Amino acid sequence: MILISGIGYSNMRDMSFGRVLHGELAKMPWPEHVHVEDLNFGPVMIYQWLEETSVKYDKLILVSAAERGREPSTLEQYKWDGVLPDEARIQACIEESITGVISLENLLIVCKHFGVLPDDVAIIEIEPRDTEFGLEFSTAVAAKVEEAIELVRNEAMRL
Repeated sequence: MILISGIGYSNMRDMSFGRVLHGELAKMPWPEHVHVEDLNFGPVMIYQWLEETSVKYDKLILVSAAERGREPSTLEQYKWDGVLPDEARIQACIEESITGVISLENLLIVCKHFGVLPDDVAIIEIEPRDTEFGLEFSTAVAAKVEEAIELVRNEAMRL
């Protein structure tokens, strides 16, 4: 089974990339073994949901925006290495998630720490150009939506 979600806040321009794409991905037809779920709630709640669900996922595909110092609108696909930071950073991520912080990094660290992530975690991530409050993506990021959707579809269909 494959789980797909987009991660991000609403109304934060390019930082909403994952959340907006989640809405688009949820409208698309998918094979029975692919589930598109909204995971835009705190990582501790996501960990609890994953722990309690009767479905065991073999693969997780996450779409998000992250500031990593790349050229704005750079779209990158990679496998998460699953390496956890030190205990102090893990605790900080848990504390942040309890206060409502929604971030790809917190989700990965908290869920990995509690042992609920599958071994296969694929990330499709865009470097934001505009991180201010607003409803629309920057032009450069908007131009990458279809490419990102295609990357998700290809990753989900990969055996």
